[in-house]
Amino acid sequence: MERRGFDCYTNGMSRQINKERTRHRLLQAVLKTIQRYGYGTLTTGRVAELAGVAQPTFYVHFRSMDQALEQVAEWVAQELSPGLDPEASAELDRAADVLEEAVRKCTRSLVRDRKVAEVFLRNRRDQTSALGRRWSVLTGSFRERMRQIVVQVNPEVAPSDAAVYAELLVSIVFGLAEAYLDGRVLDLDRATATASRAIVTGLVSTSPVADAA
Repeated sequence: MERRGFDCYTNGMSRQINKERTRHRLLQAVLKTIQRYGYGTLTTGRVAELAGVAQPTFYVHFRSMDQALEQVAEWVAQELSPGLDPEASAELDRAADVLEEAVRKCTRSLVRDRKVAEVFLRNRRDQTSALGRRWSVLTGSFRERMRQIVVQVNPEVAPSDAAVYAELLVSIVFGLAEAYLDGRVLDLDRATATASRAIVTGLVSTSPVADAA
C-alpha cells in the first residue's frame, strides 16, 4: 500500500516536471518567433511546431496568445532583473568603481542570452504590448538604481543632473549591448570601462554652484 502511494507520488511529480518543461519550451518558442519573424507572425501553430508539440498542447498551458506573451514578459523580467539591479556602495571612495562595475555587470547580463536581449531591446518601449509594458517597469527600476549610484559618486549632484546621468547610464548599457550583439563592439569589458569612466569624470566635476549661476 505504501509502495503504491509512493509510485503515485513519483508519477505525479514526473508529470508536473514534464508539464513545466513543455511550458518552458512553448515560452522559448514564443520568444524565438518574435526574435526571428516579429509579432505579426505569432500563431499558436507556429509556436507549437517550434516547441515540438501538437497545437492543442498550447491551450493546455495558456488560455490565449496574450496570456503566453504576458508570461514571456514576466519570465524575461525575472531573467534580467538580477543583472539590472546593481548595488550602490556605502563607501564614497569606492563609488566610482561601483558605477563602472554596475555598467559592466548590467551590460554583460543583458547580452547573456541573445534571444532575450534582442527581443527586450527591440520591444522595451512598446506600450501597446504586454512585453513592452512589463519591461518598461523593469527599465524604470534599473534607471532608479543607476540614479542612486550617481548620487553615491557625487552626493552634491543636483537632482535634475542625477536624473540625466542615470538616463545616460541606462542608454550606455542598452547601446553597448546592441553594439556587442551587432558585432560593432568586440571587447565589451573595455567598452563599458571607457564609457563609465567618462561618466564618472563628468560627474565628479559637476558643480551645483555653477549650475545655479
